[in-house]
Amino acid sequence: MSMNFTTKVIFASYISFSSVTYASSTSALDNAIAVLDSGKTQQAATLFEKQSDNPKAMLYLAKIYMNSDLDDAEEWIEKAVKAQANDAEAHYIRGAIMGRQASNSIFSALSYAEKSQNSFAKAVELEPDSIKYRKGLMQFHTSAPSIAGGDLKIAKAQVEQIKLLDPKMGLEAEINYELSQDNDALAANLLKQAKLTYQDIPDFFFLSGIVHQQKENFEAAFEELSLAIGKTAETQESVTAKYNAMYQLGKTAVLSESNLEEGIKALQLYILEAPDLDGMSPKDWAEFRLANLFALNAQKVQAKEIYQRLAKTENQELAKQAKKAAKRI
Repeated sequence: MSMNFTTKVIFASYISFSSVTYASSTSALDNAIAVLDSGKTQQAATLFEKQSDNPKAMLYLAKIYMNSDLDDAEEWIEKAVKAQANDAEAHYIRGAIMGRQASNSIFSALSYAEKSQNSFAKAVELEPDSIKYRKGLMQFHTSAPSIAGGDLKIAKAQVEQIKLLDPKMGLEAEINYELSQDNDALAANLLKQAKLTYQDIPDFFFLSGIVHQQKENFEAAFEELSLAIGKTAETQESVTAKYNAMYQLGKTAVLSESNLEEGIKALQLYILEAPDLDGMSPKDWAEFRLANLFALNAQKVQAKEIYQRLAKTENQELAKQAKKAAKRI
């Protein structure tokens, strides 16, 4: 049977290339990174593969392929971890890749889940003061069933450690923990407290918007996400929340088939301005949501142009959905 790793909310599940913070050592690697940053993913992959003995290139390749071919991503991340056994980031990325493999696997789900758990734990062991790595370990243990290694005591321990490292991030972790356990009333009280304590930043208004979206309280979701977009963002976490609120406002417009113009403007701004940060929603999916809104708003020419372009993307799931959507127009 396959393991379905799900949580009600959301530490950011996307891993962006910006989380690779190594200083590049060769001009060839610099060039490959520059090509990747320009959006030419396949060309960048070819350049990284020419440096396949470089652990940094291996890690970039693992991250490239985790959005298009998990088996290739697994192959590259295993090479990266073998080459640099004490690299916490490599173990963290391995945990994410193995978690996705567990979700998609029928016969090897438990094996992949064990590898995912061990990898997140190793990243925390190597860098115990990393909130990102502790969030990854917490998310594994709240989303994996006990048969696959999920342990709520370990998850709760990560919450407490994150609180010690950063009270604001610890409060966010606690809210996510309670939501994962369907403790909605407790989570709502914590979220209300958080919005009062941190009323000048977008972080908890964004989280509130996501909670309402998942409950299909779409008008409340629009209100909270709009508030998040209007807040000041000075830290990386707040910038990520602010721009992801734009993406999610657009997604909410698609789900509710309402506030179409507002959704279109939010997604256009996201695509144009959102920085490449760890945890940011992929821009190709933002384009897909934008095409959905164009179609709902009777702008079929614009919608079809985007669908046809995305149908050629390297992301197999996105390409499949774009092809289907194009045929419906």
